Amino acid sequence: MSNSKKLIVTLSNNAKDDVSTVAFTVANAALSKGLEVGVFLSSDGVEISRAGGYEYTHVAPFKKLNELVEGFISSGGTVWSCAPCFNHRGIDANETVEGTEVVGAGPMLDWVMDGAQTLSF
Repeated sequence: MSNSKKLIVTLSNNAKDDVSTVAFTVANAALSKGLEVGVFLSSDGVEISRAGGYEYTHVAPFKKLNELVEGFISSGGTVWSCAPCFNHRGIDANETVEGTEVVGAGPMLDWVMDGAQTLSF
């Protein structure tokens, strides 16, 4: 078993699905436990990297998705948005949430090579 203190959360659902709220709740909890956490958004999940893409989502009893995403980023979490998925949806790079990196799988795979654990939503 790896001794890595890194966790990757992969998310392929957009803000219209409660799974996105659960994923960011878990990601924030992992940060609070002292892990270095990266969220990799793929497929429909890249919609969350669009400014305003999660503004109105609130799945009770969880925090609002905007609070979860913004809190995650401001607490040092990393958000990667899959570049091919992003481009496929025609999202303009100028529309991304501050703190989001539009990248290929490379940065995430670097963490995997360093022994990061992964959770998929």
